[in-house]
Amino acid sequence: MNNINWMYQIVLIAILSMLPSCYNNEIRFQTNETGTFTDTRDGKIYKTIKIGEQWLMAENLAYKPEQGNFWVYGNNSDNVPKYGYLYDWETAKKVAPKGWHLPTETDWKTLRKSLGGKSDMYKYLGGTMEVVYKQMTVGGSGFNALLAGIRNENGNFILLDERTDFWSSSASNNGQFFYIVDGKKDGKPHSFLDSKEGIASLASEQDNAKGGKSVRLFKD
Repeated sequence: MNNINWMYQIVLIAILSMLPSCYNNEIRFQTNETGTFTDTRDGKIYKTIKIGEQWLMAENLAYKPEQGNFWVYGNNSDNVPKYGYLYDWETAKKVAPKGWHLPTETDWKTLRKSLGGKSDMYKYLGGTMEVVYKQMTVGGSGFNALLAGIRNENGNFILLDERTDFWSSSASNNGQFFYIVDGKKDGKPHSFLDSKEGIASLASEQDNAKGGKSVRLFKD
């Protein structure tokens, strides 16, 4: 009997050791290579980070184009250094400097996978959803997503410190495709989703391209 109990203990230890680290109290953050990029158009220096095999900007784009639709949250210029500009979709597709691009749907999904996420991660309570959220926000992998809010198609600035939307260059059947980092003011992690997964109501708005969202550029 003692031998059987001992075998059960060994099996239990082996099973527990194989459980994903995301179910532990502490999430292990990645240590990623970092750098900088200087936008020669205005001289602004951006922090950059390599996550997986992708190089991307670790700050929101704050380039002021000569043409297009873009806004400062709350029309307060003091928000630019921290949050960057909010661009509509057509403008967002044209603001990247040489060597960089607005990420495609595939780019975003590759990043999410590198951060430990799965396509159906929103179904995992306290699992990969929490892992990716914490990796995306300040103090995580270095992506440093700020809950910068959005400008909706009616011209209202909303959701500062609650949510941030990042444009993708890919279009969906029901509107423009974008990624959402959604949090709460109390800091409790909520989700990192795309506009086709679990937030269909936003993706289905045909005129959401007119709204203002943040831009993170990926290196070519």
